[in-house]
Amino acid sequence: MINNEVTVNKGVENAEKQLQQAKNRLTQEKKKANDARRRIENRHKYMMGGVVHKYFPECYSFEEDEMNEILKAALATQECKKVISDIKFRATHPQSKNEEAR
Repeated sequence: MINNEVTVNKGVENAEKQLQQAKNRLTQEKKKANDARRRIENRHKYMMGGVVHKYFPECYSFEEDEMNEILKAALATQECKKVISDIKFRATHPQSKNEEAR
């Protein structure tokens, strides 16, 4: 009589083992990517906090909603918009920096 039960051979066992290892590697790589992203975000937050602390120490007494209101008004000014567009232009045209420095 032929045994109809599916038996696992070495090839299937190896493939399952490799699949599990690949899943583990994927999980580890995702974790590393998230950690790197989180480090970059935290570094940016600390830098921005340092800017506020250095140049706008009075802002520590404001609530978040009040700061949002201040920033909204400041960013709406023509002077601020021009500075932002100049910075964006310099970021997209790095050769202009060298020419301006001369």
